[in-house]
Amino acid sequence: MDYFNFEERASQRDFAGIRDRIFSPVTNLLVRLGVRPNQVSAAGVGFLVLAGLTPPSLAWLAILAMAMYVLCDGLDGPLARRTGTPHPGGLLVDIVADQLGVVILPAAAIYHFGAWGPAMVLFAAAYVAFIGLVVYANELRVELRRFIRSKYAFFLLYLASLYFDRDLVSHFCALFALYYSVETFETLRRIYAFHAARQAASPGDAPPPQKRRDIP
Repeated sequence: MDYFNFEERASQRDFAGIRDRIFSPVTNLLVRLGVRPNQVSAAGVGFLVLAGLTPPSLAWLAILAMAMYVLCDGLDGPLARRTGTPHPGGLLVDIVADQLGVVILPAAAIYHFGAWGPAMVLFAAAYVAFIGLVVYANELRVELRRFIRSKYAFFLLYLASLYFDRDLVSHFCALFALYYSVETFETLRRIYAFHAARQAASPGDAPPPQKRRDIP
């Protein structure tokens, strides 16, 4: 269960191996402390919420909290592999925790520095819908085209907006709301075509046609 396309999957496995080696001292410490991967994910969400609640006057705290959120996001996977506990449920928790930033921070942007509400809402909705469809498509092994990941760019723009106390995210989010809407439609089309082709290839699964009743 993941949200990577076919071309990215091999490089992601290589990156996971490098990340495991880099975080090995920290994961060994967490293992000795009895910390579970889901607890790391939950801590990351807590840091994310803190970053979303932090006003522009304390932008340094939001930057620190987001750094801790990204660190937790990078630690839960290596910790699960180190403890031999990776499973689909944990992967689902990791995916949800990983995407919450594009739900919480757009709302925070509207509140803290007056970002354009429609752009924020559409960006969050289109991004989350698209990622959910990507996960589903990957489970079906439906090949998707390469797509742009804008999450971390959005995070950086949000923190810059908070630091300078001015809106730097509205135009960015409006553009990518349109982009992810298009990608969502294309992903839906491919999933629909996959199911249609599978049903056509298995006519025995279709309900039998009803017998014609002749009129006396």
